[in-house]
Amino acid sequence: MFNVSFPGLGIKEFSINPTAFTVFGHPIAWYGIIIASALLLAMVYGMVRAKEFNISVDDLSDLIIFGIIFGVIGARIYYVLFPYEGATTNEFFEKPITILYIWNGGLAIYGGIIGAFLSSFVVAKIKKISIGAVFDIASLGFLIGQTIGRWGNFVNGEAYGYKTNLPWRMVLSFESDPVHPCFLYESLWCLIGFIILHIYSKRRKFNGEIFLMYITWYSFGRFFIEGIRADSLMQGNLKMSQLLSAILFIAAVSLLIYKRVTIKKVILEQTTEYNPLFDETSKAVEEETAREVEKYLGNQEDEEDEGSESEEESADSADASADDVEGQKEEDSDNTENSDKSEDKE
Repeated sequence: MFNVSFPGLGIKEFSINPTAFTVFGHPIAWYGIIIASALLLAMVYGMVRAKEFNISVDDLSDLIIFGIIFGVIGARIYYVLFPYEGATTNEFFEKPITILYIWNGGLAIYGGIIGAFLSSFVVAKIKKISIGAVFDIASLGFLIGQTIGRWGNFVNGEAYGYKTNLPWRMVLSFESDPVHPCFLYESLWCLIGFIILHIYSKRRKFNGEIFLMYITWYSFGRFFIEGIRADSLMQGNLKMSQLLSAILFIAAVSLLIYKRVTIKKVILEQTTEYNPLFDETSKAVEEETAREVEKYLGNQEDEEDEGSESEEESADSADASADDVEGQKEEDSDNTENSDKSEDKE
């Protein structure tokens, strides 16, 4: 049990007992209850929205089961591999059996994310489900879990930062100076991220986009929050979660840019094929085409006019020929009559 207060916010000191109750002498920690509640809420959210991502409830259930198992394993391995800031040795390497004592605490969120997503990748491949869609809905679930789960760190008296005099500083009975409430920073950061991605997910452009945006959002915030944490997991002089956040942020942003540029290129090609863009080049082509069409129609009209004139000339010629023939007939008739008269006289 320990005491905590937020004097700058007017919240007076109160006591926190990490143990909620006992069952047959076995303590049940608030941390476990909070994490279980966060997981349950994330599952309900996923079930409600599964159809929007073209995932059946049965397939999602399988994904969740394997995600929980390997998420816990990954979270434990990550925690075991890297000692706390200031630690000179790794207690788990000295007593390997303690690695299994998970009920004593010791899980790292990044390890959980890696383990859960790796298992989801394998299950999605086996079931022939869109990996991008699975990662998208899992990302939204993780944000729910992280928003609530960080309060488990609060009741355990962990995930706090270096000393500070900011108005929202936190005073812990086992620390001499007020500290940053890093658990609160991350909880609020994940809550804001969930609201944004939940709204955007309804008009996402491709499967996997929400996952990349989640990695971008979370790693960006975690990089700065980790920088002021006093209980970070270390690798030499480097804070592992801060280093991993930087790598993930760069990778996610790069993939997002690549995917969006590729999609725009495809859309542009399709638009150009069916609906030419009205830029200067296309306008020039359209004007040239119009001139050619106008020229062609003009030639057609000229040909029709010439044809009409030819027909009129032919008609005149025919009339003239008919008149000549008629005249010749009249002359022949006159000649015949004159000849007959001459014969009568004789």
